[in-house]
Amino acid sequence: MTSLAYVKERRCMPFLKRGMRVEVDGKMGVVTSGNSSGNINVRFDGQKYTENCHPHWRTRYFDKLGNIVADYYEK
Repeated sequence: MTSLAYVKERRCMPFLKRGMRVEVDGKMGVVTSGNSSGNINVRFDGQKYTENCHPHWRTRYFDKLGNIVADYYEK
């Protein structure tokens, strides 16, 4: 099982995909992968490295058209 598949299963997030646009605490980025902690790795716009982010903490996920797929921002 890949790291991202593990996050999808563990966190009940079947919509999660590599390359998906995401907003975490007001910062935009792209999901690059998952990790063994059940978190996602995000490369924020303008950065050359990824950061470990909890997938439900102040996070919004967007489809290719920019529509919100899931919104955990206020939860």
